[in-house]
Amino acid sequence: MIVLDGPWESWKTTGDPAAITIGVLDGVHLGHRALIGMLDPMLTRTVLTFEPHPIEVLRPGTVPRLLTTIDERIELLADLEVDVAGVLDLVEIKDQSPDTFVREVLIDKLAVRQLVVGSDFRFGKDRAGDVGLLESIGSEVGCEVVAIDLVTDESEPVSSSRIRALIEQGDVLIAATLMGSRFTLTNHVVPGDGRGAELGFPTANLAPPARKVIPATGIYACFARVGGVTHQAAVNVGYRPTFGGGALLIEAHLLDFDRSIYGESLTLEFVEFLRGELKFDTVDTLVANIREDVARTRSVLRSVESRI
Repeated sequence: MIVLDGPWESWKTTGDPAAITIGVLDGVHLGHRALIGMLDPMLTRTVLTFEPHPIEVLRPGTVPRLLTTIDERIELLADLEVDVAGVLDLVEIKDQSPDTFVREVLIDKLAVRQLVVGSDFRFGKDRAGDVGLLESIGSEVGCEVVAIDLVTDESEPVSSSRIRALIEQGDVLIAATLMGSRFTLTNHVVPGDGRGAELGFPTANLAPPARKVIPATGIYACFARVGGVTHQAAVNVGYRPTFGGGALLIEAHLLDFDRSIYGESLTLEFVEFLRGELKFDTVDTLVANIREDVARTRSVLRSVESRI
């Protein structure tokens, strides 16, 4: 897959006729996949996404919690066999009229021949452009415009905001169903207080990534990827109340693993919520519960694939 980034005017394109869809595509969920699935395979299947998130441009100082970083989004688009991913900065185009955006970016730069959007799609300065305008310009220049309705699950629209809320509630299993892939967190492993090792369950500790939504506190069955290898992991997201609390930390106990990975990048793929974080009266009770968490993690992960 070709990735176009930097100022859009400097993008090096082939000039081949393109089928394009546009959006933030945070999470690359089932609604986004429906748009991508409608792209004509006889054309260059192209997805335009945004980095930074448009709300960061329109409301300076806002730091939205994302389902996917731009790198994760690009990886998911590659998995969907998209030919070209273009990363737009809203700063460069927010003052363009809808007509200018279509003609200069989509037609002149990207040679659009098919445009696939949601039926409620709005774009351009003051969000003045809509599907009707696209159809008008499309009929003039020979570009097919395909507008599709929102994808729903049990009559409720599939949306990035809905999925974020599910993850914040700990419903990572339902969130994965709506995304079409599991929610992941990636960061470098940082030193902890060593208490996990003292208890017989050493952990790889991650600080919560600044721009990602964080799952509800509790214990999760996860897959952990480090150094190109996938392992099973029982993961605690929380404050360690049994030992007096502290800053929010993500602690991953990788099963059947004994290598030091301080400083390495670790990706956690959240499979299932096991229980909430609890404060235990004694360390022995805590250890007994961790043993149960590990056993449940093995049982859950034994029955699923490492990726969906």
